[in-house]
Amino acid sequence: MDSNIEITSTKEKTSPLLEAFRVYGEVSTFVRSNLIAIWVLLFLGLWLLSVALRKSMAETMTSTELLDNWLYNLVRPFPSPSEVTTALYNMWAKHQLLSHVWSTLKLNVIGLIYSSIISLVISYLSVIPIFKPFNSFVKLLRYIPFIGFTLIFFSLFTIGWPTKVAMLTTGMTFFLVTSMTDVINSIPRMKYELAKVLGYNDWQVFYNVVVRPTLPQMIDMVAQNAAIGWIMITSIETYSRNEKGIGTQLYAYYSTNNLPEVYALLLIIGFIALLEDSLFSFLKRFLFPYSVIAERG
Repeated sequence: MDSNIEITSTKEKTSPLLEAFRVYGEVSTFVRSNLIAIWVLLFLGLWLLSVALRKSMAETMTSTELLDNWLYNLVRPFPSPSEVTTALYNMWAKHQLLSHVWSTLKLNVIGLIYSSIISLVISYLSVIPIFKPFNSFVKLLRYIPFIGFTLIFFSLFTIGWPTKVAMLTTGMTFFLVTSMTDVINSIPRMKYELAKVLGYNDWQVFYNVVVRPTLPQMIDMVAQNAAIGWIMITSIETYSRNEKGIGTQLYAYYSTNNLPEVYALLLIIGFIALLEDSLFSFLKRFLFPYSVIAERG
């Protein structure tokens, strides 16, 4: 056998379609964008199909038959895209939509800032034994129904904007403290021991082992809990309907069965949430570029 024969191994090439179905399949940016487009088209197709099915069943069946038909009851709540677009235009032109969106967005941002600051303090102080019981108590409060705190807020704050800010801040703080504390608890004990061996004092250990390495993950936790804020904010604005907001509009349109307006407002919330998520992703890349490189590695 010739010893000069080179044994080479070539990587088996698979089609982009097969890669899309593999675990951690290597798909290109072009294929990834096409996959997103396919899912969007699939969603729109199912939406249009449900609308067409609803109209067809309404024309061929009696009202009694429709009430007993599970398929009609499944597609009945979905308005057509044209109805949603018309509702969106009417709210913008006649019902001060931008003013309602701005009021809700401002409440979400302020509540998120307050809850993030409070949660960071409570979570980071949990590494000090004297503050750990308080941290555990705050985490337990997330199991209590939120309505149990409404009377307390109404008695402490003026009904209106201060009450809504306090309710949103408190509600998000319970979940933020839980997720942030879990990040801190995941730090390997070996890092603490290594810092002590290197001669770090308590404050140096606190900053170099606890605070600095976990800040990128804290941005991820804030981004995740921002979504919880949007879930809470509609119910919070429903409690206090003396001011503008998307929540008050959702309640008003839903109670009068104006479903196109309801879905238009939900689409607005989803669009704003996507923008917020992109903003947090940009902040993480800008402030902590090394964390993004580590994730890719």
